[in-house]
This record gives sequence, structure tokens and C-alpha cells, in this order.
Amino acid sequence: MKKTDKNKKKKNKKVLKNTQQENGSNVNSNSTFTPVSTMKESKTGNYQPALKRVSERKVNEKGSVLKYFDMVVQFFRESKMELKKVKWPTRKELLAATAMVIVLSLVISFYLGLIDFALVKIIKGIIG
Repeated sequence: MKKTDKNKKKKNKKVLKNTQQENGSNVNSNSTFTPVSTMKESKTGNYQPALKRVSERKVNEKGSVLKYFDMVVQFFRESKMELKKVKWPTRKELLAATAMVIVLSLVISFYLGLIDFALVKIIKGIIG
């Protein structure tokens, strides 16, 4: 490593330490700033996000029909919200897109038919 790279790293470490002391935050091995309160130290020494806690109610309801019913209701509620965000095509756009699909399908089928016809002729000419 060059001397300039070593000097830059030393300066960066000093800046990180000063910023850490000012902000009261912790610096992990990747030199990114993360508040200590949202992090949990793993066995390897790296900081990882703390896991969400499962409420006691959900643990007690495990396997119940009510839990699955709630999941289904939530799914439909979220589906409805997503469908409201969709930009539905107008009748004119729909007809234009449908016509384009039909025309392109016909063109490609005609092209593949010609290729197939030519290959059959070539193979019959070789085989006899």
C-alpha cells in the first residue's frame, strides 16, 4: 500500500472517531454510522439489527383458525389497495395493444412457417 493511502485511512479513522463521539453513535466494521440503540452485537463482534419481538398474543394464537382468517382478510385488504394504484388502460389503448399483439403473432407465425417450409425442402433434398 502507498503512503498516501495509509495517511487517508488514518485521517478517516480520526474523523470517524470524532464524529462518533459527537453523535453518540457506534461504528461497525464497514465504517457506517448506526445508532447503538437499534443494533445488537453478534457473536462475531459485528453489529446487526435487533430482531422484532413476537407478541405473546400471536404466540398463543399459533395454529388457530382466527389467525389464518386474519391473514386472509389482510391479504385481500392489501390487494385492494394495490389495485387502486394500477393505471388501467383506456378502451382505445386496450384495442391498440390487442391489435398489435395479433399482428405481431401473425407476422412471427408466417416467418416461422417459411423457415420450417425451407428446412423441410432442404432435408428432403438431402435424404431423397
